[in-house]
Amino acid sequence: MAVPESLNSLRIPDFNGDGRTDLFSLNTNTRVGELALIAGVRSLGSSSFPSIPAGWQAPKYGDFNGDRKTDLLWRDTTTGENGIWLMNGTSIQGGAFLDPLQGDWRSVIGEFNGDGKTDLFWYNFSTGDYQLWLMDGSQKTRQIGGKIDGGWEPSIADFNGDNRTDLFWRNPETGGNSFWTFDPQTLTIFGESLPVKPITSSAEVIDFNGDGRSGLFWRDRLTGQNQVWTWTGSGFQPDATSIELPSTSSDLTIRIADFNDDGRTDFLVRNPSTAEDQVWLSEGTRVQILPVASQSAGFRAAIGDYNGDRFSDIRWTTTDGTQSVIWFSNGILPKPMVP
Repeated sequence: MAVPESLNSLRIPDFNGDGRTDLFSLNTNTRVGELALIAGVRSLGSSSFPSIPAGWQAPKYGDFNGDRKTDLLWRDTTTGENGIWLMNGTSIQGGAFLDPLQGDWRSVIGEFNGDGKTDLFWYNFSTGDYQLWLMDGSQKTRQIGGKIDGGWEPSIADFNGDNRTDLFWRNPETGGNSFWTFDPQTLTIFGESLPVKPITSSAEVIDFNGDGRSGLFWRDRLTGQNQVWTWTGSGFQPDATSIELPSTSSDLTIRIADFNDDGRTDFLVRNPSTAEDQVWLSEGTRVQILPVASQSAGFRAAIGDYNGDRFSDIRWTTTDGTQSVIWFSNGILPKPMVP
């Protein structure tokens, strides 16, 4: 996916550890969870999890016991209850409730101490309180906490390339930006402010130049301007190298990927109205724009590696979820399968 390797398992589910992207969905009407193990265009198995009570939100992905298989973090935003399912393929290996957190608490899943097991960072958007939980399976082994201003939104990153989670913070009301890194032993926080960006801009963590460290992809939804921030040198400094990418119409959708497995972030650019698609391949300091076959209007794209060859593929699904098709990458471009 051309983000630092330590972040991949926190974004893309792989419930049986075979290196191929699997699928999990929660039907908000029937409250049934569906899990499918994927091998290319085939399913290796599936399970249904009925009667998930109302209030529990679609789960987040992690690996809480370090077995390289995706586990699920659940949260009931009404009651503040939290829980973990430890997964083994399509089966629930174990589960437990965690300490409840009532209020506007939001979870960020990361790996903060380098032990290979997913940890939890909690932030209260309203009050600014935060907690970091170091986890071992479903057990909390250590906790720190503190308080900052409310109204910020944290995202996982790895700015210094140490394979431990850092945090990128953005304030959507002021345009402010900052980052935190953590000492793995003491959990001391080191923070630095970054330049302000317009409130019409949104950021996504990427690795544009393939150096194993996070950069930022900025897109201005008002102007259509696209920009990348990268950092160089042995340490992380607030001054970034800015790379301008082609501007696009503000209504285009952009997904990040790595279609040729060179470790650099590529982009799938789609016009949802005309169903025209492009791939932007990163060359480290600029992009090469390549046309690809167009998928019909009414389909949305999700990026994964569904056959385990390390090239990003595209899974197209209709907005009602009744149809889906996978385009596999040939190492350069994703394309439809030809019978």
